[in-house]
Amino acid sequence: MWQTPKTNWYGSVDANGHYEGDRFNAVDFNRIKNNLEYLREMAIKMYKEFSIVSLGSDRTPADYFYADEINQLEANLNTINSNTLKQAYGETPVYIENGNTMTFAELNRLEGAILDLYDKLTNEMYGRRMFTWNFGMKGGGL
Repeated sequence: MWQTPKTNWYGSVDANGHYEGDRFNAVDFNRIKNNLEYLREMAIKMYKEFSIVSLGSDRTPADYFYADEINQLEANLNTINSNTLKQAYGETPVYIENGNTMTFAELNRLEGAILDLYDKLTNEMYGRRMFTWNFGMKGGGL
């Protein structure tokens, strides 16, 4: 099921060096993962068949997120985009174990891209004109 992406991620550091702002959690991971699956299902109704890598069942608050899973979210977005509208969504970061984590700016880019693809694919799917073809003539011919 589609969930509206969070595109207003915020973060800053106070005068004492403490982080203030949004924190990425299981709800956020599941929303991104499931929205990407939703986009793929929508896309294959209009474009050739392609697949994305499954990230399994939804996470719980007790679960950890690993760099390879976050990289796979990015890769799945890139796969959907490259098989459909081919939009430019900025540089795709690569995360490594015990390395940097996603910043609020990267989360805004990721979820903003997901929302943009959703809007454009939805417009394409429902905005297509249907043209009725009549082969033959009514009432006889020449």
